[in-house]
Amino acid sequence: MIIVITKQKAKKEKYNMCTSIFTRTKDQKHLLARTMDFSYPLNVAPIYIPRDYLWTSASDQKIWRNQLGFLGTGEQISGNYFVSDGVNEAGISIAELYLPGEAVYQKEAETDKINICPHEFILWVLGNIQSLDALEEQLPLINLVSRPVPELGFVTPLHWIISDKNGRAIVIEPTEKELYFKENPVRVMTNTPHLEWHIQNLRNYLGAQPKQLSSVTFDSFEATPFSQGTGTSSLPGGYTPPERFVRAAFFKEYINQAKNEEEGVMNALNILATVSIPKGIVLKETGEQDYSQFISVMCNETKSIYYKDYNSNSVTKAMITEKLLEESTVQKFPVDRNLIIKSV
Repeated sequence: MIIVITKQKAKKEKYNMCTSIFTRTKDQKHLLARTMDFSYPLNVAPIYIPRDYLWTSASDQKIWRNQLGFLGTGEQISGNYFVSDGVNEAGISIAELYLPGEAVYQKEAETDKINICPHEFILWVLGNIQSLDALEEQLPLINLVSRPVPELGFVTPLHWIISDKNGRAIVIEPTEKELYFKENPVRVMTNTPHLEWHIQNLRNYLGAQPKQLSSVTFDSFEATPFSQGTGTSSLPGGYTPPERFVRAAFFKEYINQAKNEEEGVMNALNILATVSIPKGIVLKETGEQDYSQFISVMCNETKSIYYKDYNSNSVTKAMITEKLLEESTVQKFPVDRNLIIKSV
């Protein structure tokens, strides 16, 4: 058998950015959060995909029937619903981020394989996987087939961060034909380069600290800090994947640990605010604006998703309940896309 592997060529529209973090609260809630940095207007919202949801894979036209219900951030595209992140009724959460220049997919479907397009992977995981152990067992069977996303018109170069209720967070990066788990000790993910590079790059920032730097003497002159915050002066300030990875890792490490889920969501929003991109700050060669269209936070224990739109300071929460699990159709939840002001 001849295996043909195609490495995705990096097109201009593929250089999009996102940041993801995984945190734990003092009362043992586990939260996976992410920014969605994209130039194409997504206009998504939290949706519930029910048990027994049917969808057709563009890889081989196979019809899948999901076993599990899940919440995700997404929308309907060309007949199927797709999500960029979510949490299922088994407490598995996942987010997809870009890995341009390094993602490797296959040209065609293969017999006796689970053939899935990269943009369908989350739909399959959330709808069918009840534990990370179960996912790891099936990974050798997964064949990621190179097909463009409907409406976008190009193949998305993706990698995934996946977590569970036990506090485990792993990464899957399709840089070769066979997929495998990468343990993620930092529990942060951005974009290219691959995860191992980002982890080693943290060694360049050993001097970053919350504490104020001490005075230094130059001959008879004592140089004192200008103001507070000098311990963070070595942190990078740009929006490249390495810079966002370092900032997210630093803030996640030193922020006061949240007591409960509500504080955990606030922590996630505050951490991701340090890497969120306002409109007009990052421009592509085409003039398109990459910006953080939304932030979503998933709690594995309560099976909840929190959504904050770029245009609003409001947070929308949806949770998988027994009543929601009884629904047989896709449920969409409204979100605020405007500034909410409390007048006093």
